Amino acid sequence: MGYLPSIVAEETPPLIIEEKKYKDYYFDENTGKFTGQVVEGVSALKGWIYFALKIARYRYPIYSWKYGSELETLIGKSFDDEDYLLSETKRFIEDALLINPHIKSVEDVTINKDLDKLNIICMVNTKYGDIYVKI
Repeated sequence: MGYLPSIVAEETPPLIIEEKKYKDYYFDENTGKFTGQVVEGVSALKGWIYFALKIARYRYPIYSWKYGSELETLIGKSFDDEDYLLSETKRFIEDALLINPHIKSVEDVTINKDLDKLNIICMVNTKYGDIYVKI
């Protein structure tokens, strides 16, 4: 027995922080309406991605300047250089989607010109799985 009291530290279990799945209201793309049903994971991110790409960035003061896309700036432009068009489109999509912490990357962006319309297809890699997006 010593002159000083001995202090025995209690071992505490490590703190485990569980990340909650992303939740949102289900948006039915076929009807264009919210159903009122709360969904999570991939189903919730589909609605978020839809609106993030459809809403014009900087136009509506209700949304943050980080939310929305700049894809509409491509309207009315003639792009003779397809590589430039592809790089700008990919950049606009990545800028719009990668602010969401549940989205990892945007890959396989392809563009098909149909007269005066652009059909954009890409794969969005999320924490919950891949989502095929057609714009």
